Amino acid sequence: MEIRKISTAVPLYDKEGVTGRKLTAGENVEIIHMTLEKGAYLLPHKTPFDAEFYASKGQAVFIIGEKEITAPEGSIISCPGNIEHGIRNDSDETINVLVIKHQKMEVSK
Repeated sequence: MEIRKISTAVPLYDKEGVTGRKLTAGENVEIIHMTLEKGAYLLPHKTPFDAEFYASKGQAVFIIGEKEITAPEGSIISCPGNIEHGIRNDSDETINVLVIKHQKMEVSK
């Protein structure tokens, strides 16, 4: 067992009010903690992995493809791989989003 603190994880991305810290990564999964300051915006980009976004603190705006989804704290948003996606903070407070990137898994029937 290992206990880690988000604050001690080295930032992968730290630009214009957006900080992303990799918490863990394995063969088929990567977990990143994103902090977005007031008015910050992670520009839309594509990744080859499916992703789940958990708005863990505050209300986040997710841009997925052509849609904008406002997600209150506690919401989970799914995004398929190879679709442009970004995150925006329209609130007056810092928000946190947990990003879980994973390879699509087939469900056995």
